[in-house]
Amino acid sequence: MATVDFLADKENGILHQTVQVVQVPVYEQDINDDIVVDAAAGNVDSYLKLAPDGRTVLVPQPSDDPNDPLNWSSTKKHAILIVLSITAGLGDYSSAAGIPLIMSQGLEWNRTPAKVNETGNLNVLMVAIGGLFWIIVSTWWGRGPALFWSTLTGCAFTIACAVTHNYSVYYGFRVLMGFSFCAFQIVGLACIKDMFFFHEHARKIGIWAYGVFLTPYLAPMFSNFIIAGTHGRWRVAFWLVFAVGTFDLLLILLISDETYYDRSIPAHKQPARPKTFVGRMARLTGVWQIQNHNAAGFYHLRHAVTRLVKTFLKPIMIPCMIYYAMTFMWVVGINITSAILLQTPQEYGGYGFDNNAIGYLLFAPLVAVTIGELSGHFFNDLIAKRYVKKHNGVFKPEARLLMNQVVVLLMVPGLVLVGQTLEKHLSYAGIIMGWGMYVIGSMLASVSLTAYCLDSYGSASSEVAGLLNFARVGAGFSVGYFQEPWGKVNGYGQSFGIQAAIVAAASIILTVLQIYGARMRAKSGPVV
Repeated sequence: MATVDFLADKENGILHQTVQVVQVPVYEQDINDDIVVDAAAGNVDSYLKLAPDGRTVLVPQPSDDPNDPLNWSSTKKHAILIVLSITAGLGDYSSAAGIPLIMSQGLEWNRTPAKVNETGNLNVLMVAIGGLFWIIVSTWWGRGPALFWSTLTGCAFTIACAVTHNYSVYYGFRVLMGFSFCAFQIVGLACIKDMFFFHEHARKIGIWAYGVFLTPYLAPMFSNFIIAGTHGRWRVAFWLVFAVGTFDLLLILLISDETYYDRSIPAHKQPARPKTFVGRMARLTGVWQIQNHNAAGFYHLRHAVTRLVKTFLKPIMIPCMIYYAMTFMWVVGINITSAILLQTPQEYGGYGFDNNAIGYLLFAPLVAVTIGELSGHFFNDLIAKRYVKKHNGVFKPEARLLMNQVVVLLMVPGLVLVGQTLEKHLSYAGIIMGWGMYVIGSMLASVSLTAYCLDSYGSASSEVAGLLNFARVGAGFSVGYFQEPWGKVNGYGQSFGIQAAIVAAASIILTVLQIYGARMRAKSGPVV
């Protein structure tokens, strides 16, 4: 059996992997220690399995079972990753698609845009709350059933929103859409951890996060074009959401599989996973999981709930959630304020853009998200490799946080630029540039923070993703209620300036984690 060993450095509160002290299986572990990832530089057991480059230690060590997702072919892994990325984007896509529709809906139902927008606010709130529900489902029942049933029910609720002519019915199903479609904004991270090795995490998280960060801008862009092209027929936008959802559901049925695998169970005791279509459907619908719940190592319901609480109480999680909320909640503020002022007639202090113009303007954040993903795809790995090289083949998760400190230089001036542009009614190019700077920074920072938390508590990947999502969306939900009045009363220059100051202040939290994070993790131990 492949083994690694741990030697405690009590002075620094860190555990260093060495050799021949205490032998422990490297299957499912949280990194409450520094970890040797470069066999050429570190002193590692000769039995450890390495990546094809001959020097990168595989963490976790894969079993010898071909059904172990770590042993799946690269093609299968990346095909499933693409499906996960599309599914992850459905939550924000279905939510943001409704933003440009509120004027047309208000006319149909004789309600103010603010009243109609309440459905969108509650939809966003359920994206946060629903994520906690799907964490428990994926841990107790499996990733496959969470993937299939969340997408299927989300599509059904979308049909209800598209066909109803009753505001109350629309209200109810709009909320349920958010509850269902949000699942793989969270559970997708667990699947990445199930299929990919430690040294691959940052890049794969970037691909998955690209789907999450792209859709809040892609959806309103399409909806604006639809409203402009159909003269206010808002239901067409929801049929597009349904089309995207059903396309994703088709991909799930054709490609996806159950990724959870308990490597503490010997291969000869693992329940059979038939490779037939019927066998895979059983794993997607949850029948296989029910039949093999204990044999496959799924958690019992009570344990699944308590693990969420235990993860939340880990000393680094609350600071990470506070940082995430302080940094990313302003995405909602920019979206709301810019959309309103850009469509407000010029004689009333706005820019007088129509729906078509707003749709084209949304290309700016779309390009920014893409730049953030492409650059983060390499820079996050570069930071990790540089750290490993400087520390004799040893890596610790806190090294990830350097990226978050760097991108403050983009996010803070980006928010200031948007605020000054709106305050002084400068060219909309200022909004485009500031918006883009902030979005690039938020994309890069989100990937590195998520990778840090996943590295720290890999055995609680769903819980980590759910808590971070709750912080991001929950805080963003609140901004919708005070952003516009705040800007009108105090001026957009001041309101966005304070937001920029809050983002800068949040970096102090990261500094504390960079200094004390390793000790905090070592002292609190893994999630059990």
